[in-house]
Amino acid sequence: MNDTIPLEIGLPEIVAEVTRAFERYERALTGNDVAVLDELFWEDPRTVRYGAGENLYGYAAIAEFRRRRSPAGLERTLHNTVIITYDAT
Repeated sequence: MNDTIPLEIGLPEIVAEVTRAFERYERALTGNDVAVLDELFWEDPRTVRYGAGENLYGYAAIAEFRRRRSPAGLERTLHNTVIITYDAT
């Protein structure tokens, strides 16, 4: 018996949707757009954010971190960004 779920990998419309969301997040992150960042995180105590120098647990902790964070020095250059999607059919 084969219990394997067939996957559609890299469907163009899904990759485009995820890419748009990623780019929106990146703009908000480097521009310190706290309103958009708050919108993009799931408002739930189970939400986790692993950062470069901190791990945050729960939406409230993440939102508080964003409000207190300095907007200086948030710029970065991304290299080799790859978006792969998997769609179980």
